[in-house]
Amino acid sequence: MSFSTVRDQSIALRFLRNALRLRRVPNALLFWGPGGVGKMLTALEMAKAVNCAEAESDACDTCLSCKKTAHGTHPDVTVIRPKGKTRIIKTDVIEMVAEMSVYRPFEGGRRIVVFEDADRMNEVAQNHFLKTLEEPRSETTFILVSEHPRRLLPTIRSRCQQVMFGSLSPETVKDLLLQTFSLPAEVAEAIGAISQGRMDRARDLVESDKRDIVLSVTQRLAAGEDAMVVGEEFSAHLSARNEALRAAVKEGAKEEAQDQDLGKDERDEMKQAVEAAAEAAIRREMLEYMYLFQTWYRDALVFGATQDAERVLNRDQVGRLMAEHGRMRPEKLGAIDTAWVYIERNLNRDRVFRDLFMTLAG
Repeated sequence: MSFSTVRDQSIALRFLRNALRLRRVPNALLFWGPGGVGKMLTALEMAKAVNCAEAESDACDTCLSCKKTAHGTHPDVTVIRPKGKTRIIKTDVIEMVAEMSVYRPFEGGRRIVVFEDADRMNEVAQNHFLKTLEEPRSETTFILVSEHPRRLLPTIRSRCQQVMFGSLSPETVKDLLLQTFSLPAEVAEAIGAISQGRMDRARDLVESDKRDIVLSVTQRLAAGEDAMVVGEEFSAHLSARNEALRAAVKEGAKEEAQDQDLGKDERDEMKQAVEAAAEAAIRREMLEYMYLFQTWYRDALVFGATQDAERVLNRDQVGRLMAEHGRMRPEKLGAIDTAWVYIERNLNRDRVFRDLFMTLAG
């Protein structure tokens, strides 16, 4: 593997190749952009390329340094990931990184520290990390990977060379899905379009039942079923999912706490973090459902206006769109936008979806 495995990120790769070729690798890089577009893959390939003994602006994948990095055994390459179900990078990890960065690299010319989901550093950890960035050693490069860079302190962002990553093309997502999953080509094409260039969303759509549930709900509403009944059943499904998400986060945090000797303040902090992580997971779930409803009714509106199957996202559902597009009214998309806002404001979800389904059934 090398930079050639990174898809659809030519601008970012051009910058990184030039930095390697000119031997001007910055002390801190911030890779930011949508989830599932290759930021972490690029960071790991950059870690290989920096200390590659053979190639000039990429990793050769054959020298001992590249092989060690690929297998996670290179002493000068460290990957920091959020821990536990709460997915937090804590202060003790940053202190370890700061202490490690004081020493010279063991084997390579540079020490590389990659932070996956760097924005998961809590505030105290970010302030500790800032001190390390303010006095960088010339032999160390930090690569921060983030989908939400604004969650990082402005002072951290200002000390990083920022590298933006864009969305993947629908064709790339389709190809990757067909390489990974046993899917009909038309389903992979539809999910590639719906995912909006995000491989993490595409995987979720394949591995979960979200899309099947949304397609079922829209079909039942179009068939004239009672919107109240459909809404109650959908709300019951969401409640079960929410409880499962909350239980998973709490169980993971419980296991994490058992491995540590925590004081009262630390236990209180962890409890707050667990609640926040659970609510964040539930909200993400709700918004993904809203996004899928939005794509369906958007497709119905577009197909009704153009009769062009190439312009829709749910390309494996053209037969349904042909049969149902006459029922589509622009107000339905407006209702989805309003419901989206209400969910983000934490209004009662059962009521939000009940009101939404009443409008969608019209």
